[in-house]
Amino acid sequence: MRPPRVSLLFALLLAALICALGTPTAAAKGAKQAGAKKLKPLKIKNDAYPKAFRDRVNAAVDHGVEYLLGKQSIDGSWPANKNLLDHRLGHTALMTLACLKGGITVRDKQIRKAVAWLHTQKLTKVYDVGVLLMALHALYSPTDEKQIVEVDKYGHRKIKDPCLTDMSKKDRALMKKAVDFLLKHQEGGHWRYPDKGVDVSNTQYALLGLWAASRCGFKIPSKVWMDSLTWLVTSQERTGRSVKLLVNEVRGNYRMAWTEPAKARGFRYIPGGSPVEGKKPVSGSMTTAGMASVAICQDELWGSRRFTPDMRKLSRRSIRDALAWMQDNFDVQRNPGEPTGGWHYYYLYGMERAGIMARARFMGKHDWYKVGADFILSEQRSDGSWQRDQDPQIDSAFAILFLKRSTSRTRNPVITGG
Repeated sequence: MRPPRVSLLFALLLAALICALGTPTAAAKGAKQAGAKKLKPLKIKNDAYPKAFRDRVNAAVDHGVEYLLGKQSIDGSWPANKNLLDHRLGHTALMTLACLKGGITVRDKQIRKAVAWLHTQKLTKVYDVGVLLMALHALYSPTDEKQIVEVDKYGHRKIKDPCLTDMSKKDRALMKKAVDFLLKHQEGGHWRYPDKGVDVSNTQYALLGLWAASRCGFKIPSKVWMDSLTWLVTSQERTGRSVKLLVNEVRGNYRMAWTEPAKARGFRYIPGGSPVEGKKPVSGSMTTAGMASVAICQDELWGSRRFTPDMRKLSRRSIRDALAWMQDNFDVQRNPGEPTGGWHYYYLYGMERAGIMARARFMGKHDWYKVGADFILSEQRSDGSWQRDQDPQIDSAFAILFLKRSTSRTRNPVITGG
């Protein structure tokens, strides 16, 4: 349990953030005085992508999955390079996740061997455990590959998750063990490796794992989500360039589109930097990570009394301003903000996650999926793999997860609604 003084620190930080951003009423008045105007949403037909494009994507995914399956070891694991020997569990879980989302079923012999191997491993790293939970969820819940998702008139998702009823006792026992590990290692709303360094990336994968478990029926205390949401909204950049955000939200066969004023505020790997790491830049990979993490917490807190009107407005503003940063810095050729453009496919998978969770077909004027997929298709190598700046297995897994639009949608609207 966290000491009371940390809760007090969060309260002070949150109060400072509200003061810095202004109260919702003051912000609205300021926007009105500046001439900013939120337009009435337009209802636009959400046309499907052309068949020829979808066929190219499916062929690339099949080739990529074939490459990954060809790299699997006889014991069911995937061999990690020397820099990832401490993350063998997470490496194999990621490959399993990509193959499952890529269309390989749980009945496949190689997938069964991979899952059996995962059951034999110790849980020691936050990244690994987060991806393990995502892979266990994917065993029972196929991807929402299509843009069309059944929602009610308010935009709330109506489809129930298959893993609620279909998960085996053995897999559910492993999921519980993984959930307990992550709950034990949360500190002050965030996560470490856990042996070093607090960062947005570790926190993102812990939340992704807990979110997967929640969709499989595990009850995660609302305090866990609230602590993380508080840490995230106080970790985002305090201010940014004023922009007119082009917002859109897919609802069934249509999308709603409108504009509203925003501040382009991103996230850093380590909020504020540290004496050891230095001040890392605001980047696309961390901004999509921060935005997705806020969206997850908001989704889980939707009906909770802890999720006060003020916090609801802060979380909405956080997501909106992160989208504004992405609109302002949109790029698929590199990881924007990173001096070397590195962690490229990790960033593209983050873009997919942010786009799906926001139910946004466009980031600004960019059809993020079409532009990103065209880039990824052009980068695939003759053996079916992808590689930019990481291990080809990892880059290939991230490429497949992007192409399949593999992230599950939130149960509640991210920007609108409420």
